[in-house]
Amino acid sequence: MAKKSPTRLDRVLAFSSFHLVSLVVLMELPLLLGCGVASNNLNASGTRYYNRGDHVTAIKKFEKAVAVNPEDADSYYNLGAVYHHLAKETGDPTHAAQAESYYNQCLDNDPDHVDCHRGLAVHLTQQGRGNQGFRLLQGFKQRCPENVDADVELARLHQEAGNSKAAEEHLLDGIAKDTTHPRARVALGKLHEERGDYEQAVSNYHVALARNGAQPHLHARVAALKGDTSATPLLSPTPITKVVTTPSSNMRY
Repeated sequence: MAKKSPTRLDRVLAFSSFHLVSLVVLMELPLLLGCGVASNNLNASGTRYYNRGDHVTAIKKFEKAVAVNPEDADSYYNLGAVYHHLAKETGDPTHAAQAESYYNQCLDNDPDHVDCHRGLAVHLTQQGRGNQGFRLLQGFKQRCPENVDADVELARLHQEAGNSKAAEEHLLDGIAKDTTHPRARVALGKLHEERGDYEQAVSNYHVALARNGAQPHLHARVAALKGDTSATPLLSPTPITKVVTTPSSNMRY
C-alpha cells in the first residue's frame, strides 16, 4: 500500500504542524481517509457521521471500509480513534479494549503510522498505563531512527507528562536529522514560548514557516509575539501522571 500524507481540518494539541487533507478533530486525533476509492469513500462517509454525533453509523462505515480493504491501516485507525473517544467519554472498559485492539491492527498493517502511534500512546496513558505509552513511542523511534515524526511524538508525550527537558532533547534529536522539519521546529518554538523566550520561539516558527508557509495560525502567533514581546505564553498541557503497570505481552509496549 502506498504511503500517504493524511490531511486534517484542525489540530488542537500544542505540538502542531501535521500535513492536511480533509478530516475531523477527534479528541485531538484526526480521522483519516484511507487507501483506495471504496475505502476512501467509506472513511469519508464515516467521518461525516461522526461529525453529526452518530458514532454507531460512523463505526459501521469504518467497519465496512475494513471489509472492503482489510489491509487499509487508516480504516483500523479510524475505528480505534472513535472507540478511544467513546472510552474517554463513557469510561466503558469495553470501548477502551476495542480502541487498543483497532490501534494495534492499524500498526500491524502500517508499522510506521504516525497518528496511530500518537493515538495509542495517549490512550494507554489515559488508561493509567503511561509507561507502556512511552515504550511504544521509544520503540517507534528506535525502529525508525531517521523518522523525525517519531522524535516529535515522543517529545509531545514527555511534554504532556510535564518533562519539558526530555521533550526538548527529543526535538533536538529530530532537528539534528532535519534542521527545518516544520513539526519539530513548531514544537521547539512552543517550548521556548512557554518558557518566556519569545525571541527563540519566533526564530523556530520562522524556520517552520519557511519550509511550510500554509500554517495561518502560526503566522498569526508570530505576528502576535512580534507585536507584544510580553505576550502571555500558550497554556501548557495538563501533566499526565505516569503509572507503573504490569508489562504488556504485546511486544510493541
